[in-house]
Amino acid sequence: MTEDKTEDEKSKSQYEYSFDYISKKLTGKKDSYGLLVKDIIRTGICTECGTCAAVCPVLEWDQVAGQPKLIGKCNGCGICYNQCPRTITDPIQLMGEFKSGYVSNTNIPEVIGGQDGGTVTTLLCYLFDEHLIDAAIVTMRDPKHPWMPAAQIITSKPDAIRSSGSIYTHSQTVEALMEAVRQEYRSIAFVGTPCNIDAVNKMINSPAGMLRYFMRANVFKIGIFCMDAFSTETLYPKFEEDGIDLSKVVKMDINKGKFHIYYENQDEPVKSYPIGSLHKYKSPSCTFCTDLTAENADISVGSVGSGAKKNTVFARTGIGAEIIEDAAKKGYLIMEPYNAINLNAVLNLSKRKKAAQYNVQRRKVFVVRDVLGEDEEESNIETMPEVEKPQPLKGTRRAISVSKKLNEKDKTLDLTITNTVGFALDDIKIRVAAVDELFETKPWITTIKELFPFENIEIPYPLETLEGSVLVEATSKTYGKIFSRTLKYSAEKK
Repeated sequence: MTEDKTEDEKSKSQYEYSFDYISKKLTGKKDSYGLLVKDIIRTGICTECGTCAAVCPVLEWDQVAGQPKLIGKCNGCGICYNQCPRTITDPIQLMGEFKSGYVSNTNIPEVIGGQDGGTVTTLLCYLFDEHLIDAAIVTMRDPKHPWMPAAQIITSKPDAIRSSGSIYTHSQTVEALMEAVRQEYRSIAFVGTPCNIDAVNKMINSPAGMLRYFMRANVFKIGIFCMDAFSTETLYPKFEEDGIDLSKVVKMDINKGKFHIYYENQDEPVKSYPIGSLHKYKSPSCTFCTDLTAENADISVGSVGSGAKKNTVFARTGIGAEIIEDAAKKGYLIMEPYNAINLNAVLNLSKRKKAAQYNVQRRKVFVVRDVLGEDEEESNIETMPEVEKPQPLKGTRRAISVSKKLNEKDKTLDLTITNTVGFALDDIKIRVAAVDELFETKPWITTIKELFPFENIEIPYPLETLEGSVLVEATSKTYGKIFSRTLKYSAEKK
């Protein structure tokens, strides 16, 4: 006869059962201790609660380091990651609430062969045909400037078909929406990325929202999945340097971790870039954005997890579900139910988007050196070939800002230089020199290979006296002189 199990044995078996159950449930989630280290520990947001070590048999808490450490082999079950209070793993938190999910593609001959599954364009065609909207707000290519975005008010099905395609940069669609309201359009479809959708949602629902009390305007929000937007001011010159003629480009597409560029009548891209290689051209606001799937839209549409030539569609509101289902019923769309495989793909990418808020790039680099020897003189003239003359920055934006703080103890002037232009600056030459009446002395110089948006460089410039002036200059190989200012300093009077 088998003896009854002790309480410890019962407790142990129940724990092991729970552990095994959760491990199996998390299979395929791509969570692991390595991901916990990357997203939570190395970013400095670990609360040191010890939960990860408490639930995992191959982790223990390192009191000295103040973080968990492996004492065995990680099998990637993801239990530690999914218990951490700082990770975001709940599906609703990752992709928002929705009533129904589908994989769809267009059934309209004029739209077949467009961007991915053509679902957004097809929905607009349906809405116009059924007289459910008076106008739609879309982003189209500016005819005068290849691949620059232009927010437009469109009022017909042919306009909707011409607007097909994606431009991976910010577009001021809300401005076009307000113009449509001023023109007294009453039922408006608004197509935008999550940040645009959030703006419209706030205008409708906020107590101080511009559209909250304007009852005559009904806005139907169609959100487009978005991982990143790019700065055209830096990305397009990169393409041109690589021999791409933007006037010949008919399509840009992001798929399977690559940015593809297509010419007319070509099935294969003329050029493809790994998304990681374009990181420095990304809009800085995307670093802080955590919404991949346009959670505040009526209908969200993307290409993640749907397969080639198809779209992932989430109907988030009652009217959104009614419209998408009626469009399929009337033959505009071909739809199939969403499944767990599709959903996991969206959840995994949403997790990366949510975790981006923990990985904000904030380097502080101390890079200064005295460039001149005792017997050397600095050249007053710098020459360059005609073809390499720098181009000025567009608009009135300041490329960098400089702040100062006098360190009386170390007898240095601590300068903080920040990239404020909104995109990465390459090959910046920083020059600092003391100003004595009309003369410059003790010049210091350093070259910064890359300065990302809102990244700081700190330079402790040595001083001879605690009162005076320094000249700070910054030049860029691409844009020429981007900063020049004389800064005065003096010790505080006691």
